[in-house]
Amino acid sequence: GGICILHPYLTYYGAAGVVGWSVANSTDLNGAGSGAARVTGSKVVKGLPLRGGPDNGPSGLYWSLDSLLRLSFVGGSTVFQADTLSATISILSPSAIIEDDGIYYWPGIDRFFVFNGVVRELINTFNRQFFFENLNYAYRAACFTTKVSSRGEIWFCFPYGNATECTHAIIYNKRLNCWYDTILPNGGRSAGVWAQVYRYPLMSG
Repeated sequence: GGICILHPYLTYYGAAGVVGWSVANSTDLNGAGSGAARVTGSKVVKGLPLRGGPDNGPSGLYWSLDSLLRLSFVGGSTVFQADTLSATISILSPSAIIEDDGIYYWPGIDRFFVFNGVVRELINTFNRQFFFENLNYAYRAACFTTKVSSRGEIWFCFPYGNATECTHAIIYNKRLNCWYDTILPNGGRSAGVWAQVYRYPLMSG
């Protein structure tokens, strides 16, 4: 599990499908205004703020092992309400989700997904099998996704064969609507971040 900030609330998530929230403008998880709800039947592995949520925001997206849920502020004694956006997804790694221009991309266990208000499969007829047939599933949690915004690229990085860190990446170019792949340099990388403060994206290994 982990935590996710839906300002002014701190939310937490994890085992048994539970998502909880703090008192507003506080990290107090037990005071008046805090709470928790069991929103799904399987472990929640990732939460991210949802930009442009309902008028009664804040809102967030939460990925469980088999579903995508939206948590929205409703106020009153309920505080937050959850609804299921899809109950037929999968997720390969909590670090493999990325948001780009309000659209979320991630790999499942056998296909790629995109959420732009509706969950859809991100079609890949070029190198989908290369990714899933060569991925070291024992180290699936090492997978991460990053982006090169200047080129419109989403990078899905994964450990190839017997590797324990990400050694290869398959890349979706959203501007050209095409896929390609590459070997990561120097034996691989363990994390990546897109260009924000610095001019170029960074990877570490």
